[in-house]
Amino acid sequence: MDELQRDALERTISAGVRRGALKLDEDAALLALCRILADQMDNEAADNDEGPSTRLSAAYLSALKDLQRALGREKEKSQKGSKLAHLRAVHSVKDAG
Repeated sequence: MDELQRDALERTISAGVRRGALKLDEDAALLALCRILADQMDNEAADNDEGPSTRLSAAYLSALKDLQRALGREKEKSQKGSKLAHLRAVHSVKDAG
């Protein structure tokens, strides 16, 4: 069995955990779902000349989008903070003038 999807997923998860973006406890259900779907994608790719079904591909893509959102949580938090700092700086300049 070729495990392209599972291997790629595990690399993504490991990177997210190292960065602190993924929490193994909080994200456990999402990670389990992604792993199951990745295994199914790999199995269908190996067993079926046409590759995975459209329905499975769509479910896997949806789960990967959710995973990407989870990976981006830390980035969103830092961007919100910098946006707030920017707005405070802009408004304090206007108030001073």
